[in-house]
Amino acid sequence: MSVTAQQVQKLREITGAGILDCKKALESSSGDTDKAIQFLREKGKASAAQKASRTASEGLVASWLDRDAKKGSLIELNCETDFVARTAEFQETVRALAAHVAENSVKSVDVLMNQSLKGSKDTVESYIKEKIGKLGENLKVKRAICYGENGAFVSNYIHQPITATADCGRLGVLLEVSASKNSPELQELMREISMQVAAANPKWVSSANVPAEIVEKEKTIYLEQCKQSGKPEAAWPKISEGKLKDFFRQFCLAEQNYIRDASGKTSIQTLLEQAGQKLGGPVQIKSFVRYKVGEE
Repeated sequence: MSVTAQQVQKLREITGAGILDCKKALESSSGDTDKAIQFLREKGKASAAQKASRTASEGLVASWLDRDAKKGSLIELNCETDFVARTAEFQETVRALAAHVAENSVKSVDVLMNQSLKGSKDTVESYIKEKIGKLGENLKVKRAICYGENGAFVSNYIHQPITATADCGRLGVLLEVSASKNSPELQELMREISMQVAAANPKWVSSANVPAEIVEKEKTIYLEQCKQSGKPEAAWPKISEGKLKDFFRQFCLAEQNYIRDASGKTSIQTLLEQAGQKLGGPVQIKSFVRYKVGEE
């Protein structure tokens, strides 16, 4: 089948592969982008790490955390220009919404929009419409989440905050950790892990959380790569196993190398185990989320 230039360009942005390779991959997969990506990876033309960030709009990510580190939130509010995102009015708006998300244990944007703001009969949807009138740009809550309802401890991190309060920026992380007790040491560890999430952008907590279908897909790709490498068939299982471990080290937080350890010998799991010994009980990452303006 014939493919369009737009399809080829999109695949190039996602994979970093050449024009002709992308065109061939799309033709071989009947225009299916996901199948074309797998085709390119099997041919060694694309890497799992190469993925274009899809810019949606401007805006800010904001976070709110209570004093006891028992509850926190993260929200992304979009606008049309960076100029508006840097205004005090916009920052006030995203901060207010972050606090509301945490205080009301909001789990989805749809629920959020229909809730009433504290001390007001107006819904969040009405509140945002009012801000649209004041700021002169369209505003949209892209995503929001709340952590801290199961006895866990919560930490947040805003990378390169644009305000002195350090609660707004273009990239934010919310982390939830289970531990026997809170302490300055635990808070420091959680901040370090939150910074790790911001820098390394993991997808899952550990290899145990990677969906089985994704693991099988990776194995299929590695097997095809082995076949095309010309290496002895007896070596394929070991090679594939090594590649899968590399995949986990890249995309699973617990298996990632700690970014502050230049030697690459310390994993996040090692940090958790060391913290558990000091605190007298296991320390485990329950969940995390990373929002960056302009990324899905």
